[in-house]
Amino acid sequence: MNWFEKWFDSPLYEWLYANRDQKEATRLIDLLEETMNLHRCETILDLGCGRGRHSISLNERGYCVVGIDLSETAVQTARRKAEQKGLENLRFEVRDMREPLQERFDAILNLFTTFGYFRSDQENARVFDSVASMLEPDGIFVVDFLNAPLVRRSYRPEDSGEYEGIQYEIRRYIENDMIFKKITFSGDRLEEPRHYAERVKLYTLDWFREELGERGLRIRQVYGDYEGGSYDPEESSRLLMLAEFE
Repeated sequence: MNWFEKWFDSPLYEWLYANRDQKEATRLIDLLEETMNLHRCETILDLGCGRGRHSISLNERGYCVVGIDLSETAVQTARRKAEQKGLENLRFEVRDMREPLQERFDAILNLFTTFGYFRSDQENARVFDSVASMLEPDGIFVVDFLNAPLVRRSYRPEDSGEYEGIQYEIRRYIENDMIFKKITFSGDRLEEPRHYAERVKLYTLDWFREELGERGLRIRQVYGDYEGGSYDPEESSRLLMLAEFE
């Protein structure tokens, strides 16, 4: 089992990242509509949709949305949220993002660093092959990734905390151009300690330009945060890119 299958299916994942709420998703969608021509799109694919916060926000604004994710738990949660809200023109599927759907979309979104999980560059770049086959000729592809230079310079080697009787310890390190995160949960609410891991390749803007360019996609806009600030490799919190077919 890949690390992301085990970790993303755990309820502790949602607990640890509870701060990634609907308000943050709404702020990002606002930026996409205001500056990245998302408003001209009708059909959207949320590539690596997680528990559906971006898909739901988009659908509530009138877009027809498909969300795919490899985590069955995440997709079940997203479906439940959508059903509770009574949303239409929204569906979620358990699917590997490297395997394209037999559909085309006006926009494909890959948000919240849902990329770079594989060890080899070739496997990660296969996602772009999938995107190119599903994107309409005049469609847009948005990638919201971590800012690798900033991560290299300022990542915190250790973190710890406690919430509602569960303690967590996080250890981070960089090896082979990847940022690793080892996470341990313990406490009276757990029968035994639980161990999880994250791993993301530290890709730069130049790498994305080259790989997308090989598939006929050109990066047209780059932002460094969800407010639309300019991208600064040394300071920006995010690497947010919009690409289109040339």
